Amino acid sequence: MKILKNASIFTGGENPKFFNNGILVWDEEKIVYAGEDSKEYKGEFIDGKGKLLMPGLIVAHDHLYSALARGIPLKDYHPENFLDILKNLWWKLDLALDRESIYYSALVGIIDAIRKGTTTIIDHHASFGYISGSLDELERVSIETGIRLSTCFEVSDRWGETKAKESIKENIRFIEKLRKEKNSLISPTFGMHAQFTISEKTMKECAEAGKDLDVGFHIHVAEDIADREDSIEKYRLGVVERLLKENILGKKTLAIHAIHIDEKEKDIIKETETMVIHNPESNMNNAVGVSDVIGMMNRGILLGLGTDGFTQNMWRETQVATILHKLNKKDPNVGFSESYRMLFVNNPKIAERIFNRKIGVIEEGAVPDFIMLSYIPPTPLNENNFFGHFLFGLSPDFVEDVVINGKFVMKDREILTVDAERIERESEKVTKNLWERFTST
Repeated sequence: MKILKNASIFTGGENPKFFNNGILVWDEEKIVYAGEDSKEYKGEFIDGKGKLLMPGLIVAHDHLYSALARGIPLKDYHPENFLDILKNLWWKLDLALDRESIYYSALVGIIDAIRKGTTTIIDHHASFGYISGSLDELERVSIETGIRLSTCFEVSDRWGETKAKESIKENIRFIEKLRKEKNSLISPTFGMHAQFTISEKTMKECAEAGKDLDVGFHIHVAEDIADREDSIEKYRLGVVERLLKENILGKKTLAIHAIHIDEKEKDIIKETETMVIHNPESNMNNAVGVSDVIGMMNRGILLGLGTDGFTQNMWRETQVATILHKLNKKDPNVGFSESYRMLFVNNPKIAERIFNRKIGVIEEGAVPDFIMLSYIPPTPLNENNFFGHFLFGLSPDFVEDVVINGKFVMKDREILTVDAERIERESEKVTKNLWERFTST
């Protein structure tokens, strides 16, 4: 039993509470008590040092394989649209990744995420130059760093049928492996790129495998107008309609972006209980459009927040989500409550579906994933105005301690599980080799 005292606690969740003189008690992998310091418990005492304790952040969609693209040389790179970006950057990168660069990409991305207060990542992996065994490298990094991780391999026909089949096999192998290992920190989904790079044959093979394994899919949905146009031209169906026909949607499936969809497709998402993940910074960067977050949330769709690999900074992602929809709707009343809900209510619900555990809230029965910040509020702070402090006062700069599954993985800004400085030095060497392969493709 571990007892943390002398901290203020924000619980997060649907009905958040704030305890000025808080105590958090956990045993093994579950929180036993969270509330005011009015009870006596026996166990290991931890001094909260007057810090602010809150739930660890959840990235509901990420691409850790992109971490070593920072500063990558792009000769004659002048994309005219999203497909140009994919073909001339990301698809070239995923073909250049090898085992070592997959490992270091994950390490660099996860270290960055932990420093920024993230405790759970739902990842979507691609490395078509190294498919078989690639997900083991991500699992290895999860174990070494202590992060809570879900990952998968994105199936695609973009490099031919042989690699598509190999990527299906990698998903199946990894899912079966994880179920035997029963590591509570790691959970799989079945990865798919997007319908416009997946043939009818491959789509059916994925659907059959997913059904046999009783697992949800993780797929990009209508991120760009080209995806919708492709689906209508080939199948006379919108993207969501095609996925419904192929039995890809459902309560365990993550539909990423969902920008270029019509009202009927939004109804399908709601009816199938499919989860949607919004990635505002990436969407803006790729100039693909703005998802109808407000409309989908008003329908009752479970809509969460991710980064799409654009950043590991969920603080900034949440700020952008808040102001983007005010601008997009030309309505200053929208965005605030929706962003809180995405980050502190829906992301935990999404993680619970993926990991089959209560994650992302500070309450009895939940996993002890939390962060502590050195923050002295210059204005009153309570459960009613916490999100205002989150958006306009707090930032990753205040994060000092990160606890995942009841264990400190960062303390006083120092990563405890791996040698972060050594990894960052070594990753520079690995990246140079990766970039050489990238520029030669």
